[in-house]
Amino acid sequence: MGNRKYVHLVFMVGALILSWILIQFVQLVWTYGFVQKLLGHPHELYSRIAGIVLGAGFVGYYWSRPTSFDKVGTIVNELSRVTWPTKQETTSATYIVIITVFISAVIMGVFDWWWSWFTDFLLSV
Repeated sequence: MGNRKYVHLVFMVGALILSWILIQFVQLVWTYGFVQKLLGHPHELYSRIAGIVLGAGFVGYYWSRPTSFDKVGTIVNELSRVTWPTKQETTSATYIVIITVFISAVIMGVFDWWWSWFTDFLLSV
């Protein structure tokens, strides 16, 4: 099966995320003025069913298309070739970022203090 199981996993997670987004969207649209007057007070079960059906249908459509399945498979294959950094490399890179941010903050703070002093001096003259 190889990486195909990860391709299926991507589509399943995509269906879950899209269904959640669509549930929120359906509830939002349902509470909008004229829709609520037309359909009545929103019912949570109906909006969840609509979101799940729409999300599963949308993802199922792309899941069944060979071109989109192959594109996601290509992405999964490329991600399997990535060489992830070791814990030592990640730790040292994190220290470098923290030190760089601290030095930049000090330089910008000194410049800000100097510029504030300079503008106060010019305005007081």
